Amino acid sequence: MTSKISISELATLIESPYVYLDLGRINDHVVSVMRIGREYPMHSHTKDEMYIVLEGEITINYKKAPPLALAKGDSAVVKAYTEHFSGSENGALVLIFKPTDYSVNPSVVE
Repeated sequence: MTSKISISELATLIESPYVYLDLGRINDHVVSVMRIGREYPMHSHTKDEMYIVLEGEITINYKKAPPLALAKGDSAVVKAYTEHFSGSENGALVLIFKPTDYSVNPSVVE
């Protein structure tokens, strides 16, 4: 049976930036709600991930490409093995779509 989840209520449970709370699983993917803070370390993933901005604005900074600014209602896909980090001057709430079996590859910011 399908149950209803309030994204707004789930978001109130997030006390720190970059903490994922799972909204649901679809086949081999998970959809999570996360607050984005100032800056996360440069990294890459072994699979693609998708951001959808629900509140605020974020910037996805790439090691080898110009930064990408996203506002409320915008979305972007970060392709696998693309070195990047996300950040928000004033904080933001995003949905993240990612495979359940992906992993993070930390890298050094030059």
